Amino acid sequence: MSNVEKQTDEILVLQSIFDKKFRPGDNNQYEILVEFDLSPQFTIQLDTETAPIQYLPPLSLTINNHDEYPSDYPPSFVLSCFYFSKSDLRKLCQKLENYPWIKGEVCVYEWIECIKDQISDELVLCTTAAADDGEQENDPRAMSAYSHEHAAQIFRHLIDYNHERVDEQFRHQLQTCLICADDIPGLDCIRLYRCGHFYCRACLNNYAQLALENGQFGERLRCPQNQCQQPLLPTEIKQIVLNDQLHEKYERLTLQRGLESMNDIVWCPRCQQAVISGAGDDNLAMCDRCYYAFCKKCNETFHSQTMCPKDYLIEQLMVRKQKELDRRRLLQEPPLVSTINGKQAKAVAPALSVAKRRQGYREIALTQAEEDLLLQEILTAERMDLLNTQSCPGCHVKIEKNGGCSHMHCSQCNLDFTWKLMAEPRVPIDGSFLTKSAHEFVEVKSVKEELHKVAMKEKPPKEETAQQSEEIQANPTEEQQQQQKKEETKIVINNRSPIGSAMLSRVRTCCNIFCKQISVKMGQDNWIVCSACKQQYCFLCGKRVNGQRHFDKKCERNTPV
Repeated sequence: MSNVEKQTDEILVLQSIFDKKFRPGDNNQYEILVEFDLSPQFTIQLDTETAPIQYLPPLSLTINNHDEYPSDYPPSFVLSCFYFSKSDLRKLCQKLENYPWIKGEVCVYEWIECIKDQISDELVLCTTAAADDGEQENDPRAMSAYSHEHAAQIFRHLIDYNHERVDEQFRHQLQTCLICADDIPGLDCIRLYRCGHFYCRACLNNYAQLALENGQFGERLRCPQNQCQQPLLPTEIKQIVLNDQLHEKYERLTLQRGLESMNDIVWCPRCQQAVISGAGDDNLAMCDRCYYAFCKKCNETFHSQTMCPKDYLIEQLMVRKQKELDRRRLLQEPPLVSTINGKQAKAVAPALSVAKRRQGYREIALTQAEEDLLLQEILTAERMDLLNTQSCPGCHVKIEKNGGCSHMHCSQCNLDFTWKLMAEPRVPIDGSFLTKSAHEFVEVKSVKEELHKVAMKEKPPKEETAQQSEEIQANPTEEQQQQQKKEETKIVINNRSPIGSAMLSRVRTCCNIFCKQISVKMGQDNWIVCSACKQQYCFLCGKRVNGQRHFDKKCERNTPV
């Protein structure tokens, strides 16, 4: 068989093996794109950065047959690759040139296998040239576009190429949806970029609609796979959500949440446009949409020559605090002594006050509006204790268990915990007036009628009320509102009646003398945080709490009402 016949047969075999990777040329020349068979552990490395890779761009092997191949000499060749350095390609050319060759036998396929063996489990991209690069003789057969200065760009290009090849293979194969478990073409699936999990478009669309309707926007919209906390990309959400109005809502709320998390953003009280506040101390903010100049503290029209009402209120609170401290200092002094018929007698009012404290007497004074809110909170607390509810260990939100196993999932903080089995349900202190049964509560109106009857009968004298009442004080911002609050008719509730005792066992006045907000105890936790001034105090003793130390040394943390 002549050389030409052997060359023709070799070309036909190579075409059948490499198909589209075989590119015929002119003058007995052809090119083969050599694909590397990478191991599952193959990685590319650039300095300290490493990335796993499944596919590498092919290396180009150009063969030029001559008249003396394969009878006397092997064919000439050229190697071309952009991610192999010049020195690496020179070494590979020397290896092919010294490869054992039998005269009269074709050798191109064996060369290709030799090239594939050059890749092990790692490809290291160097950012600096080796010491012997300049000393080696140039080999024109080694054509490399590799540059040490562009190593970072080559590293990123290899990662992108690998991602494209993985996606291409994914689209041309049948995939099993991880939600509905149906086998569908990869073209009808969406593969998430950050975690690699994939689902059919219909399942992801339904999941995204439910999540968005439940308020999961931005980073809170995560992969539906269990234990996967990777958030979805905005481009993926645009592919998933087919409803244009819902997607517009997602973009609007995501932007709003991002702006609210920024400290230098305030909202225009007129048009609700986000406004970037300056770093100055003048509290000035100017809306770019409606050109409204307002104070970023009180949201009123900007007042450059007057004090902000919020600053004025804080100043007045400080003055009141100082007055209250002075008054307490006077009360701690020895009682006044007067002479009556040659005998010494102490002041009557402080003695009566101490006697009442020893008896455990308590009372609160409420306006009609405050009475409705307080009664509603007390009845709600009773219902939460009587129903099958427990607090989330993470965010302490009350969760009701209405069936199923003991595994619970908090939708507020996404915490998984185990439901604690109680020995027996809690029994209310006095169910005759607060509850009809464990799950059916008396209306607030009925409790108010009973409360007004008892309050009128048990109302204490005026001088005692002035010393012992724990009045609920709102936080008015204007003097007219303060005067209006004072003029309202108040009802006094004490603990001398069953209904009053049951109510007062649920409430405690804030220890902040400028707040006096009444808080209702929810559950068994005695660590109370005032909803008005954020002051922390103990429900049992009424003193301020500075961490867990108070409950370790003084009072119990959890006690029933």
